[in-house]
Amino acid sequence: MPVTTAADGTLLTLHVDGAIDSHLGASLQAAATAGLGDGKRRFLVNLQKAKQANSAGLEALVRAAAAVTQGGARIALVGPGPLLADVLKATRLDRRFAVYESTEQAITGLRGGPG
Repeated sequence: MPVTTAADGTLLTLHVDGAIDSHLGASLQAAATAGLGDGKRRFLVNLQKAKQANSAGLEALVRAAAAVTQGGARIALVGPGPLLADVLKATRLDRRFAVYESTEQAITGLRGGPG
């Protein structure tokens, strides 16, 4: 399964395993929507096992983030590898998302002000 979730109070962590493509993007969107419905207020997308990303996957990630923020919640990315970090910089998505190196940093960041 390309996306698995783990809930802890109002935090929902979405673990990505594999390429961020349209299929995985649809799974991210579905998990985010379900999380909002369950009252989650903080979303952490763990990219430590993400291999690569294509434009359809990045678009789906942006749509999932938009749904989360429109629902009044916050979202952050954690642990993109060097290749994925370069893609986020090249597409300027590193400016749209809060990107953290560690889960602890991301959780602390999600506790802060508006995202």
